[in-house]
Amino acid sequence: MPAESAKKLLIRNNRKQYQDFLIDESPILHLPAISAVPWIGAANRFDTYEKTPYKFGEHQINFISKNGEPYSFQWQTDAIQLKQAVRWGIVRTESLTSKVIAALGNYRITAHERVLKGMISNTQHLKVQLLDHYQQRFEALQELESLVNKDNSLVAYSTAIERYRQQLLTIDSSLETHFRGTQLVTLNPKALSQLREDIRKDIAKAESYLQTMVEDCSTNPQALRTYSRARGKNSILYFVKQQMSDNLFQMQGINQDISYSRKRRFALTRGHLNDCIEDARREVDEHKADLRNAITPEHHGWYTSENGSITYDFGNDNLTPSRQRQVLLGISFLEGWDTVDYSNPEKPSVKSPLGSETLSVIVATNWQLHRNFAVAMKSAAFFIFNIFKGMFTYTHPWEEEAWDNKEFHLIAKTLREKASPNEPLLLKPIKFIKAIMYAIRDSFRGIRNLGTGLFHMPKKIFDDWNASKSLQNLNTVIEEAEHCLARINREETERLQYILIDSVLKSDAKPVSMLARTDYHLTAGEQNDIITAMVRGFDGFVSVFTHNVYAKDPVAGLLFTTAYAAGAGAIFYPAFASTVFGAGYVNWFTHFSYSMGSGKFAAALAGGSTQAQVFATGWDTAVHGPNSSGISVTMQIAEDPLTYSAYFALAYGLGYVLVNGINGHKIPVLSDMLREDLGSTPDASYPFIGGKFALGSYELFHRDPTEDLHPTRIKFNGTEYKNYPNPGNEQVINRFLLALWLSKHAETLPKLDSDILFELERHLDRLFLREEAASLKKILYPEKELSIAFQLFSIPFSYIPAICRFSLAFILSPIAWFMGNPEPAQPIKRASRDLYMKISRDLNRLLIAGSQFIYLCFKVMTSPVKALAFTVNMLISRIAALVDLILSHSIHQKFARVHAFFNNLGEWMYPARAIKSVVIAHPVHTIKEIEHSYKSMLEQFAITRFSSDVIIQEEKQLTPSSLKLPPSELLLDKRDPPTVNI
Repeated sequence: MPAESAKKLLIRNNRKQYQDFLIDESPILHLPAISAVPWIGAANRFDTYEKTPYKFGEHQINFISKNGEPYSFQWQTDAIQLKQAVRWGIVRTESLTSKVIAALGNYRITAHERVLKGMISNTQHLKVQLLDHYQQRFEALQELESLVNKDNSLVAYSTAIERYRQQLLTIDSSLETHFRGTQLVTLNPKALSQLREDIRKDIAKAESYLQTMVEDCSTNPQALRTYSRARGKNSILYFVKQQMSDNLFQMQGINQDISYSRKRRFALTRGHLNDCIEDARREVDEHKADLRNAITPEHHGWYTSENGSITYDFGNDNLTPSRQRQVLLGISFLEGWDTVDYSNPEKPSVKSPLGSETLSVIVATNWQLHRNFAVAMKSAAFFIFNIFKGMFTYTHPWEEEAWDNKEFHLIAKTLREKASPNEPLLLKPIKFIKAIMYAIRDSFRGIRNLGTGLFHMPKKIFDDWNASKSLQNLNTVIEEAEHCLARINREETERLQYILIDSVLKSDAKPVSMLARTDYHLTAGEQNDIITAMVRGFDGFVSVFTHNVYAKDPVAGLLFTTAYAAGAGAIFYPAFASTVFGAGYVNWFTHFSYSMGSGKFAAALAGGSTQAQVFATGWDTAVHGPNSSGISVTMQIAEDPLTYSAYFALAYGLGYVLVNGINGHKIPVLSDMLREDLGSTPDASYPFIGGKFALGSYELFHRDPTEDLHPTRIKFNGTEYKNYPNPGNEQVINRFLLALWLSKHAETLPKLDSDILFELERHLDRLFLREEAASLKKILYPEKELSIAFQLFSIPFSYIPAICRFSLAFILSPIAWFMGNPEPAQPIKRASRDLYMKISRDLNRLLIAGSQFIYLCFKVMTSPVKALAFTVNMLISRIAALVDLILSHSIHQKFARVHAFFNNLGEWMYPARAIKSVVIAHPVHTIKEIEHSYKSMLEQFAITRFSSDVIIQEEKQLTPSSLKLPPSELLLDKRDPPTVNI
């Protein structure tokens, strides 16, 4: 691939300069605007970014504006505070433990949003402390989770489990101190003993797990590898999941005992904390583990910096304005700019630099959303006013305050007012039309990609033939690559300077912080084929009911099931239903259902689900009042009617065209199929048909942006082995040196000539294991996120060139043998290997989709059973609490055992080994593994011992670009033994 175009270079330059701007001390940045015209690079204008810092202590928040409008904001803090932010759920993380911690942390945001309005729940302090306790226990598991996908020794497992045990003992010893000043013992006298018993069981399970590991390894040393895998009954990650799952059930039981205690006001529901527990359990149950890549501290939310300052860019999280306000609220309380004082339980207060105010203690948190009636009326008036104002201009919601001291304000209020405003309704149609145009353009691009990217057979065949020839010396290949890279860099610099004209390439401002980011994202592998996407979409639809209804509100789930069953009975068994519900109901429901579907199944599905949703929403509204989901959706529609109207109009129009065609010209087959299922009132079905096709089309052509590879931070520089006169292990050294060179030039290597890339690819195959070589080849040939539309055609039709290539290989190999090529079997080996990998990948697509579909069916079938079990549990616990019997904790432990049984069954059935065989690790993970082997070699030869937390200061890099050495000296120095022939 040649040097990039000027436009791509400008985009890359602007992105780099913007990232530097986020962490340096400059207050303003001017960048040439990117032209919207495809063949023009820079527009004749500049984008101006301004940074406005808000600092109330050691740390600060930087609000970024672009051309005078709010654009993004960053939080400049330290590593400890950023790790604490995971407990608030305001930063994105990727490890399972941190996702669970963050899901629970959403309770803090909800609780402190009430504080912002001058109110506090009568159990907030207790529940926040209970939340802290379990988050500490989950953080103790993070070291164990970090052992996944690593080559660990038995000592490493033993040490990590012992540290986990010690952390649990520390948590146990501080229980009284932790819950001092709360109502825990008053509401539940058994709570502390229950927590201690749970910790003791966690320790016992960890010791039993280690003992089993030791016994397995004593008979089979290779058994240790099964413990480092991401899936399987022996997996350390599965042990972590089981520990967290049990802890979540225990937490749910204790929370329910607190909510139902007779020593507090009567409560019908289990509070918002229970919803957060269900969200956390969903993270555990539906976690798709990365089968290859190791989990780093950054994946847990633990970042490090040389000067201690870390900047987290919330612009990458694509937050809505309402979520931005929640994040800013969390930062304000997390940093201590605003604090809640619980020292006086009867009169808790909130403090800010402007003073303190007493909070109103409330009980009905779902019904009392405002401090007093006057504030409620004022809030309603602002809401209605913003509906009309928002048609023409940007709006901010009213930041409710009802303090006795009118001069008192929270820092959180000041920050929230700086969040992005809600867009005016007049801009919605413009953006909507743009989105449609982009969708059409991307659709044609996806079809074009099919033609340009599908067949690479000639190039592959030439590579197969060249593979039979002699392998060039690696140092020669690297020297040639260096010259080519230098030429490409010169060309790109000239192109960029030409398009920038008078603009500067780089700012001279000094960085004052480090940007928080991970080396790579955790992923379960490629899952963007049409079958998996269909299962994923169906699962998302079903989860609305299985999670939001059945799991979070079991009573609503039972009402949903009952209403659905009654509707289905009225359709399939009208006579029996008439005797139970009356003929009037059956006649009305039958007419209503058949208006939305012509067949019995379609009518039962449409009518039954509508009736069930009405009953469930009615219950939710009756129990949760203005905080219910039905009221929330109604307010969202009222606040932004134009957007929802546009969505409805698009769905209706698309449905009408799909069924009736355009100007009488119907879509062959499809229109007739859809018309058969229309009910007596087609207008009622058009929006549903159009909505389903619109969502499906978006999923079909959507693809995530591809991230560029960057140089990896490596602790060694490749010269350490020279301190030893005869180190040996030249292969380990050469592997590390090549990985170091690949990492340094990761951004530019894909632009090399194809012949050089092919020679580098051959050396990777010779020097590294198959899995390692496949991973490092991602540097040479970066993977792009392909749309499902592309995959829909690419997956089946790419068998044609693959089979043709495989057939031609049996002609090429004899010719290569006849001509005396040193490796005549390479064409057959390469073609058969690639064909085998393609077949394996495609079969695994079916395997993944099948396993996800089975789990989906399991969720659908068990949700009503779980809802019934939890409803009976709530009823028993509610009645028992009236006579001071505390049963919820013990009942939930029984639920945990049943849950563990089915988890074990699912883990045993999951085809982890087969799926892992086609998953390729990220190059950074592989480079880190190679670096670890190099470090182990240095320690083995006693050159020096490097602590894991000591960073070696970078010396001159042993690469051809920085050393003016002859080609023979590029990998090993002359004084070393001769380079191994690799």
